[in-house]
Amino acid sequence: MKQFAKKSLVLFIALFFTAALSAKTPKYIFYCIGDGMSFAHVMATQLFYENGNYEDGNESLVFLDFPVRSAIRTYANNSLITCSAAAGTALATGHKTNLAHIGIGPDKQPLTSVAKQLRDKGYAIGIITSGQLDDATPAAFYAGQMRNDTYQIGKEGADSQFDFLAGSTLMKPFNRRDPSQPYIYDYYRQKGYTVCRGPEGYNSKKNADKILLVDTDTTLKKWLPYVIEREPGKLGLEFMVQAGIEKLYKKKNKKGFFMMIEGASIDHASHPRDIATAIKETIEFDRSVRLAYEFYKKHPDETLIIVTADHETGGLTIGETTTHPFNWEYVNYQKMSKESLSKLFQKMRETGEIDTWEKTKKILAENTGLWDKIPVNAGEEAQLMQCYYETIVKKSSKQEITLYAKSEPLVADAIALLNKKIGVGWTSFSHTGGFVPFYAIGCQARQFGALNDNIEIPNTIRKIMKIK
Repeated sequence: MKQFAKKSLVLFIALFFTAALSAKTPKYIFYCIGDGMSFAHVMATQLFYENGNYEDGNESLVFLDFPVRSAIRTYANNSLITCSAAAGTALATGHKTNLAHIGIGPDKQPLTSVAKQLRDKGYAIGIITSGQLDDATPAAFYAGQMRNDTYQIGKEGADSQFDFLAGSTLMKPFNRRDPSQPYIYDYYRQKGYTVCRGPEGYNSKKNADKILLVDTDTTLKKWLPYVIEREPGKLGLEFMVQAGIEKLYKKKNKKGFFMMIEGASIDHASHPRDIATAIKETIEFDRSVRLAYEFYKKHPDETLIIVTADHETGGLTIGETTTHPFNWEYVNYQKMSKESLSKLFQKMRETGEIDTWEKTKKILAENTGLWDKIPVNAGEEAQLMQCYYETIVKKSSKQEITLYAKSEPLVADAIALLNKKIGVGWTSFSHTGGFVPFYAIGCQARQFGALNDNIEIPNTIRKIMKIK
């Protein structure tokens, strides 16, 4: 009887400590969102790695090894195919809403994000994106507006009093409808923020209380330059994440921190079906998650990392045909994005610099690897030459128009051929309604194991953080 009582006491103590451990709340939360990142984007990047194309020596996306994995539905309240505004709102607030609604419900009433709720509980908050800070996904964590009210969204970023905001730029620093309203960067300063431009600007002002970190290029209207063509030392997602970790971790007067990390340009590269650029953007997103993972290894009992996407973009498929081989090394031969190559061709067409097929072919070869490193047969070249004749010689103005860019037809055909040579296909120039991946590791990660819808992610965060 005494032995039984002893065993019962040991069991009770074990269960008590197990329950106490399971009730532990994370001190540090990383919420990583690959904009437009589907299962196929993940697989394409993983296959690129596995073919020896990752210069840091790693052979896998870091989050593929996370123990909790799922598939997430992304539909909006009024559409099977969502947009970043509705999807970002679902991921931030736990509520479905209509297209183009940011931080507000279908009735346009304000919703509250988990970031704001954690701020009110004493956590430091960081919002980081490779796109504009006042664009849909980051804005869903601090604003409540229709997507086209960009100036007001920017003001709400300053009003949020989040500790660290970082991105490419703010889209509309002036209120053109009401010129009496303040210049948006001055408004941030009025609200106590120090505005830093680029890595040098941050390093010289990193001890400021609240920071707004943007690119040095004051004419920048969109996201940061793509990784595939970005100059060394320029502002990138990795730097912003490392700076954010450094800044938020030092906030010793806080209970911990919450950081949202968005790889915005995976989506932007996928709209025009640019696989090489999309893979390089997914790699940068992975490296940013890897920084969070390195932090997790130092604080394994206090850190939660979540990785997901807002929606799928492009209808990417692994395999262009059933018999076509994969040539992932061809990704390395493309030297600039489809968008930038189109702008280059537009300029050269206007100046007459590509007045022969041989000159045109040379530019394409230098920037895509076609002919020089990637075999092009006579039939494929004939199709490109026909496009050259129609658009350059006959001066056709027809362009391939997608959400964020206009592409020269010849460039569009060359990149489409490169996609085929690599071995991938696309079904759309827009978002699709497919499931997106979900991965988690760390403190309370198991609570996310049964999720299958985007609104369940923030609601589970609320549950484990004891937010009502």
